Amino acid sequence: MSQSIHSITLQTKSGDNLQAYWFTPQDHVLDAVKGKIVIASAMGVEQIYYRPIATWLAEQGYAVLTFDCRGIGESKTQHLKYYDCDIIDWAQQDYSAALNFVFKQPVDSTEIKPPVFWIGHSLGGQVFPLVENIGHVSKVITISSGTGYWKHNAASLRKKAPLFWYLVAPISTALCGYFPGKKLGIIGNLPKKVMFQWRKWCLHPEYCVGVETDKLRLIFTQTNTPLHSICFTDDEMLSVTNMRDLHALFTHKSKQLSELNPTDIGVERVGHLGFFKAQFEDSLWPDLLLPELT
Repeated sequence: MSQSIHSITLQTKSGDNLQAYWFTPQDHVLDAVKGKIVIASAMGVEQIYYRPIATWLAEQGYAVLTFDCRGIGESKTQHLKYYDCDIIDWAQQDYSAALNFVFKQPVDSTEIKPPVFWIGHSLGGQVFPLVENIGHVSKVITISSGTGYWKHNAASLRKKAPLFWYLVAPISTALCGYFPGKKLGIIGNLPKKVMFQWRKWCLHPEYCVGVETDKLRLIFTQTNTPLHSICFTDDEMLSVTNMRDLHALFTHKSKQLSELNPTDIGVERVGHLGFFKAQFEDSLWPDLLLPELT
């Protein structure tokens, strides 16, 4: 099945514009779309990184949205130091605009509406409870999502974390007015408030729910959307403990955590970013992802 890509401009409730792309099966009849999907990016990762899997999913019969948050990728329309948003703004405004767009798309001509899925990579799978109407999706699938608490990071990253969080991140962000990740070769460029908020979260054992208000903790504990969290034991950033800590924040019964060793599933390496690479279109994508999209 072929696919087509449509350039989309999303608008948040605060009036900010976001660049997005809507991937659809090109030769489908309207009532044959299997489902609609939002792909929410990892911290600092631009939506173009997810184009291979979005294209592949469209070829399997799904309609898929990728997007960049304010200040990231194609949604960056001014110098990064002028952005006043934080991570919660991204979740409540930008992520919500993406999900609401997908809900409204008329890709079905029957009385049975196709299911809507949220695929969150790292950050995109951390803060989904804050997204408007997330309770109406059929399932949330997170990939390599865990808390960022530095003392539980993967061993190689944990050694560097104190230097990064106590010196590199705060000093470079204060000097530049944004986090210059591309110049430093770390993560990517981020708005100032995003970096400072993320820093607070990563320094706290309970991550975001330990830093923000009790209302946010309540939102997490009251989340009841079906959830399947997939993580890989060779993740170079987040340890399995990080993944378990995030999963534990959700107290409902309709959840599953899969801790996978790459060699046990027939691949040499996956890591934190690898799942979305085109090399897995004949292995991990059909074996791990497609069974979840039902």
